[in-house]
Amino acid sequence: MSENYAYPLEPEWKIEEITTVVALYTAVETAYLNGIDRQLFLQQYHEFKQIVKSKAEEKQLTKKFLQSSGFDIYVAVKAAQTSNAKCIGPLNK
Repeated sequence: MSENYAYPLEPEWKIEEITTVVALYTAVETAYLNGIDRQLFLQQYHEFKQIVKSKAEEKQLTKKFLQSSGFDIYVAVKAAQTSNAKCIGPLNK
């Protein structure tokens, strides 16, 4: 994993969609490194799902993001969905 990596994005996305997807990637990074408010994270994920509707595309982006960053979107989402705590993280890689 490199500290400088590119976010996986789709060329057909509009600027607003890219902003939404990048917001989730940033939220995942924050969950791993510092911890993040659980409700904020779930809101970011919900907005991401408005852009990335298919499970197959979500899995593909999750895999690419994990390969480039070392952060697993799936693990962060599961932690947020199964916790009752106000914050999730910092998560372990």
